[in-house]
Order: sequence, then C-alpha cells, then structure tokens
Amino acid sequence: VADFLADGGLATNAIDSIGKPPCVDSDGPSGFNTTIFGSDQFGGYAASYPCEVMIASTWNWRMAYRMGQSVGAEAEAAGIDGWYGPACNLHRAPYGGRNFEYYSEDPYLSGVMCKYAVIGAKEEGLYAYVKHFVANESEANRSGGYTWLTEQALRENYLKPFEIAVKEGKTLAIMSSYNRIGATRTSGSYNLLT
Repeated sequence: VADFLADGGLATNAIDSIGKPPCVDSDGPSGFNTTIFGSDQFGGYAASYPCEVMIASTWNWRMAYRMGQSVGAEAEAAGIDGWYGPACNLHRAPYGGRNFEYYSEDPYLSGVMCKYAVIGAKEEGLYAYVKHFVANESEANRSGGYTWLTEQALRENYLKPFEIAVKEGKTLAIMSSYNRIGATRTSGSYNLLT
C-alpha cells in the first residue's frame, strides 16, 4: 500500500491482492494537459474544452455530459485510464485564481454539472478524479492555506458538489486538496476523507 500511495502521480500501480491493474492518469479539468503528453500521444497535443465556468453558464447538463464523453473518447485513444478532473470547488471570491477550473459559486449547479461530466466520462471507460476535495477555492497559498468555516457551511456549500458527484454521478475517484480546514490538512484528515 505504501508503494501505491508514494507513486501516485499521473499513474497508479497495480495491487495484485485486489486485482487492481496499473493505470495511467492525466491532469486537466478542461481536457488533458498537453504538457504531459509525449510524442506518442496525439503528437503532443490534446483537445482543449471550454473551461468549466463556461459549461456551467449554459445551465445545460447535456453540455457537461458530452464533454465528459468526449474526454473519455480521447482518453481511450491515448491509453489513459484516469482523468484528474472535473473540479467542483466553488467560486468563493470573484478574483479567485482557480475560478476557471470550477463550475460555479452555487453548490447545486456545480454538483449537477460535475455529476454529468463524470457520467459521460465513465460511459467511455474513463474514471474521473473529482477534485480538489475540499474547500480549496483559492490559488494563493493553495498548498497549505488555512480555511476557516463552520461545519454547517462546509456541509451545505463546499461538500455538496462532491456529494452529488459521488452519490448521483457514482464517481470512482477523488483527488484531495492540499489546504487545511482549520488547522488540519485535508489530505491527512481521516474524518474528512472517510
């Protein structure tokens, strides 16, 4: 298990005891990040889709679904098993450096759009790492910043899009964030992650 966790960047190792095969993963909520592609995958290029805020601005879940299907088809052609996306954090401030990567300031709209992107990708055989779990709404100091909020705000707002993606979208993977909620790292919080 330690080797599995330690080597988890853009791929996951096999775990023979449970029959889990090795997987290749790729980053990018608006399609795959072209900087990770080698010359054998699309000649170094990948499709770039509209950012998630534009998808959500249509209020059309079919757009998110079709984007998920398209990303899934592209993954199949490139031999990619997992997608580090979509991202369903919230727009906490109008100048948030990650707002392009997130659907909306509304937890329900964000959750529904994320759910359908996940469903579309899964139909094409791609598993989506819904990210960045949770309360990672800032680009500044995102790898260790402290987020202070009440449990009610956490449950009703920041966890809601993830809940929809898991319960209704049946996502198979989640990417943890690096920030803290209070003084506890999200990636190290047993209570949050379970």
